[in-house]
Amino acid sequence: MTVVSMAQQQLLTLYDLIPGGETYHRYLPENLYGLQWWEDKCIIPGMDSVCTVTPATGVEEVIVLREEVNNRLTARRLGSLPHCYDIRFSPSGKDEFYFKVTRRDTLHHVFYNFLRKEIVKVISSGRSYAELAPSGEAVAYTFSGTLWYSTEGVSDVIVAEGAEGVVNGEPVHRNEFGINTGIFWSPQDNKLAFYRMDESMVTEYPLVDISTRIASLQHIRYPMAGMTSHQVSVGIHDLENNWTIYLETGDPTDRYFTNIAWSPDEQYIYLVELNRGQDHAKLCRYEAGSDKLDRILLEEIHEKYVEPQYPVTFLPWDNDLFIYQSQQDGYNHLYLYDTEGKLIRQLTRGEWIVKNLVGFDEKKKEILYTSTEQSPLQENLFRISVKGEEAG
Repeated sequence: MTVVSMAQQQLLTLYDLIPGGETYHRYLPENLYGLQWWEDKCIIPGMDSVCTVTPATGVEEVIVLREEVNNRLTARRLGSLPHCYDIRFSPSGKDEFYFKVTRRDTLHHVFYNFLRKEIVKVISSGRSYAELAPSGEAVAYTFSGTLWYSTEGVSDVIVAEGAEGVVNGEPVHRNEFGINTGIFWSPQDNKLAFYRMDESMVTEYPLVDISTRIASLQHIRYPMAGMTSHQVSVGIHDLENNWTIYLETGDPTDRYFTNIAWSPDEQYIYLVELNRGQDHAKLCRYEAGSDKLDRILLEEIHEKYVEPQYPVTFLPWDNDLFIYQSQQDGYNHLYLYDTEGKLIRQLTRGEWIVKNLVGFDEKKKEILYTSTEQSPLQENLFRISVKGEEAG
């Protein structure tokens, strides 16, 4: 006879199991999420603290406690930090962390100095869609279809829309083709590229909102198969000179614009134009100051479909070379091009896929990426030189 003791077992609730639940983060794997480097020490964000680990000795040291951060947040009525997993180093200082907290209908971007144990800056925005500038000095966000610009204590409208069914700065094309934002900062914070989506011609579709005490009916615009889809244009706003232009991409009907990227010198916008049949893609370069098409750098045509997922990525040591990701040989791989559209070489090759372009080793002129080369069941980290020679 076997006796099973239930004394140490605890029944999980929906709050424990569902992402967003009040206690969900207690059951996430520890020490696996949000790993990063601070100088020569490894940073491990956890549920209630952030630790540094010295690789040579394995010694851990707690540098931030969630409790102390929440005491500072409470004093300024900024809400609370539910966990430390999403804490990242601030681009504006090596001794500062950056994280987001919400209070009512406001999203606060908080910069916290972990040596002085104080909040050094707060930039507030709407909760819909928000993107932090590369410098960490400003946030662009969208609220009720209007695109806003916010710095510490100051918010201003960039592009306002009064038309029903028109929004600025939100993801478009149903978040396909790698689209997860509608706001794109230039490298030096001087300009913003953004999507303008006109859904006024799209049929409304009813949804029942059960998050309210009494269920209510909400309408979204959703094109059924074969029906009219929304139309998208790409805008550029110059923050210093306060002007806005829209790229002359031609008739937006039944076309997708995706994989938006800036050139390092902010002079050009790179994007992929895709037809609705999704079998013909063009990598295009537009002049950021005049809205004109500069040139079509390359084209992909496939009898079934083309699926662009990633914007071009420039080599940090050479502004005339960029990495283009494509499935043209049947698997997602890395290709090296120059800014004239000339293929330099295919960097990765094989019956496996590149999952993520992780970063660069500028000293060795190498590219870091993860792939399924070892097994389709796992991802491993690899590095390869720009000459196409795998470094291990």
